[in-house]
Amino acid sequence: MTFDELERELGGKSGAVFSAGGEPIQVGSLHTGAAWSTIKVPLAIAVFQEDLAARAITESDNDSARALWDRLGSPAEAAEALERVLAAAGDSETRVETEVVFPPYTSFGQTQWSLAAQQRFAAGLSRVPGAELVLGLMRRVIPEQRWGFAAVDPDAAIKGGWGPDPPGRALVRQFGILSVEGLTVTAAIANEPEDGAYESGAANLTRIAEWVSGESAAAR
Repeated sequence: MTFDELERELGGKSGAVFSAGGEPIQVGSLHTGAAWSTIKVPLAIAVFQEDLAARAITESDNDSARALWDRLGSPAEAAEALERVLAAAGDSETRVETEVVFPPYTSFGQTQWSLAAQQRFAAGLSRVPGAELVLGLMRRVIPEQRWGFAAVDPDAAIKGGWGPDPPGRALVRQFGILSVEGLTVTAAIANEPEDGAYESGAANLTRIAEWVSGESAAAR
């Protein structure tokens, strides 16, 4: 099945960028969107505090993420700190949002983060100082959030995010580092489900993760 066929079958809009060490492959009609909780990964690296970081990554706890953000100073200072982490991993194009564009959600969660830039970040994450502890947390995400790549590889390091994409349809996204038949695959995936529901988006991301895994294995 091609990705275009899968996207039509799932309904709504979907996208993926993935690499098993070679040039990234981008598929689908969905290329970017609000980062939502996926931005908590560079945030936790920028200002690691064990209890707060653990809740922000493993449970996607928003209050813990806000506390980490506030520890970085003013919104401009916090954004600069996150951008330094992004750039260290290879994403020098993403600019962290400092204004609340869509109340009542956090400004940093509304950062526009393209799938291509997020995949580059995932690919370079292991070389970022301080990332090792956060990668460990990404492998301990709570069971109810272990859709997508965690359904393909139980040891995958993942972080998902979800939120309303005006005029109201949910955007559900995830990036991860997983193993496929001995290959290390880095990927970013996203779905805007046709019915607008988070649950549908999460299930669709598992289908997309399975497709990415199959394509990565076939390309060996």
